[in-house]
Amino acid sequence: MAKTDENGKAGAKEEQGVQPGEKKDIGEKIQKAVDETEPSEGGSFLDTLYNKITDVIGGENANQYFCMVFPGTLVEASDYSYDIKGEKPAHVKANESKLVNKLFDACFMTGADNGRHLQNQYRMALNMLSPKLNRDLFEMKVRLREVLMTPYWYDFGDGTGDGMTLEQVFYRLYNEYVTAKASWNQKQVDKKAELKRTIIDPNERKDAYLEWYGFVAEAERVMLEEKLGKVLNVFSPSDMNIINAILNCGVGGEIESARSSMDMVEELSPDGGYIYPVSLYPKNWFELLDSSFTGVDLLESPAALSQQLHLLEMQRSNIVLNITKLTSVIPKDNEVQALRTAYERADAEFKSLVGKCMDEGINAGADLIKSVVLLCKKSDDNNELETPNPEEVQRVAQKSKGGKEINALKLIDTIKVHALNCYTAQVEAADAAGRGTEAALAWCEANNKLQLKSLLEPLKVQLESVTGEIREIKDKIALSRAVLSDNRENSAADIMPNKATEGFTQILIQSDMSSVKSESARASESSSNSHGASFFLGGYSSNTSHQKAVEKSMEQGSEIKIQIGMNIAKVQIEREWFDPGVFLLTDSMYNFSGNKIAPDTSADFARDSAQEIQKRFDEMNDCIFPAYPVAFVIAKDVSIRFTSQSTMSASFAESVEDHASRGGGFLIFRGNSSSASGSSQSAAVANSNANSITVRFTAPQILGYYMQATPADRSVHINSTSDTDMSVIGFVSKFKEMIEEYNRTLRENRKKEA
Repeated sequence: MAKTDENGKAGAKEEQGVQPGEKKDIGEKIQKAVDETEPSEGGSFLDTLYNKITDVIGGENANQYFCMVFPGTLVEASDYSYDIKGEKPAHVKANESKLVNKLFDACFMTGADNGRHLQNQYRMALNMLSPKLNRDLFEMKVRLREVLMTPYWYDFGDGTGDGMTLEQVFYRLYNEYVTAKASWNQKQVDKKAELKRTIIDPNERKDAYLEWYGFVAEAERVMLEEKLGKVLNVFSPSDMNIINAILNCGVGGEIESARSSMDMVEELSPDGGYIYPVSLYPKNWFELLDSSFTGVDLLESPAALSQQLHLLEMQRSNIVLNITKLTSVIPKDNEVQALRTAYERADAEFKSLVGKCMDEGINAGADLIKSVVLLCKKSDDNNELETPNPEEVQRVAQKSKGGKEINALKLIDTIKVHALNCYTAQVEAADAAGRGTEAALAWCEANNKLQLKSLLEPLKVQLESVTGEIREIKDKIALSRAVLSDNRENSAADIMPNKATEGFTQILIQSDMSSVKSESARASESSSNSHGASFFLGGYSSNTSHQKAVEKSMEQGSEIKIQIGMNIAKVQIEREWFDPGVFLLTDSMYNFSGNKIAPDTSADFARDSAQEIQKRFDEMNDCIFPAYPVAFVIAKDVSIRFTSQSTMSASFAESVEDHASRGGGFLIFRGNSSSASGSSQSAAVANSNANSITVRFTAPQILGYYMQATPADRSVHINSTSDTDMSVIGFVSKFKEMIEEYNRTLRENRKKEA
């Protein structure tokens, strides 16, 4: 398969600093390269994506495999940011530990982690093991200890040589030699310091030191040689080092060392658990997560924004209705009465004009007409009104009662007749409601009507908030109409990231809608192999109408093409307290549990057949600590485009855009972790034109983890101990016999001397 991602990456490098409107030539080059080298890969979408990620990340390790997790895990850079030249804060340590110390069932693809944590499973595995005691090695150590514990008489000249062992005599003599050598070294240091204080000239000082050294050194050397000779007459220091090395050898100390390392680094976490710190490379990985999307990239289509405007108008109408009910209880007050009358006059005029529109024989309710009027925009230069386009009206009609079969063009033409008057009356009614509320609050304050005031104040705040949102959405619609045109061309360059970030690689993936429903050869048994609309609309439970719209489009629109562009990078994980090399020695260890730490055979995840790997995964999932994450793959600047040769279904486009605005995800990519009420809060932004829909994800997310298989567990259950191996009881008994024999010999020697 051709490396189209390289073409994409090269193209993006050329684009750095290029404005979105200047991408045409670059886009044509990228699109041509894609068309010539990247055929639709067919098969399952998940397999296509998996292969592309692993191809780009590269590197084949027989003991590693990539575990793709869908939907992805959103990453907030601020949770991991710190000054890498200084100390890492406790909250960053905690967040990193939670992010990379979770474990997954052994599989290529899964829906979530398995709830276990690396540190707990690692400690559990260590506690299951005990070193074997090799009989031959033990017998050799016993004989060496017997030699060291042999009584050895030596005359130190002070009457203390009686009753000492060979080891005690050796180390006393050796200590005297070391002490004398240290004393001679200190004399040299002191002499140099003395000469430095008294003689300024370096050459003169050097001559004086050599003269002193010539008088003193010979005698000191002789004394040292004498003391070393006494040591060598008893035992050679080199021989003692060999004996100590042999006594210190053997498998098992690594287990206790690993436990100690964990105990030394663990820190209390605010949630009541423990933090086990990690190091991530590159160290500044969190600084590279900034999105390269521009404001133009994240514009929503006017049709999608019109739906939000419709909902806001409904909210404002309800708020105004409640305010009207409350202000009606206020007694006659000239200012309040005048403002209320002004509102009622403007509202009545608006309703009258809406009624005239309805009388024109269009299948549209009052709510729909009000929302369409709100979509109009008054020109700043003249008194003319710009009306919405049919797609915007149709979107609003699908959300309004009695408007599902509306003729959008006829509705727009009908609105035009009364458009300016309707628009003016609507604006005046909204303004009058706001002024009336302020006057009512002032009256409540002046007349000490605190209860009525407490009811009006939150409504006033809500009215101002909704009015502000309406103004903001209308500005967005105007900008979107100007920038996004229905006749704009689609190219691969449009969905490729605007720049290639250091450490990231740009990739482009092509598939089609039919592949979304295809079963994946790699999907875990814990996940659904056949996904359909529920997989396509990930991240939250869409309502029934969305599900049906997407399912229908997926059934009828298998020709819909899918293009995905993104930046991906691999972040390495290092844990200084974690030493899986301990498990390489399990063939020299006992197992206290009936469970295995990992399967007792090795596998080659790069070359074994699918059947062999699946069998291996099944064995791993029955074990305590079969694999652990060593790196994760993070993606940013993700764009997905759905393209059709024919006109895109309006219901399909509406479902996709509304799903994105609610924080929903698509395919394996996650939107918000929780539902959002507006697009400004969502991590996914969608826009559409006549034959395409583009979704962009503003938040970086982890797509999966590289897992390292734990070395094969070849330990033997302790109940199945071979007779040729020495048991713990045998070790204690044999060592006790040696000590008792030594003490008995020592007592007999003392009796003879007495």
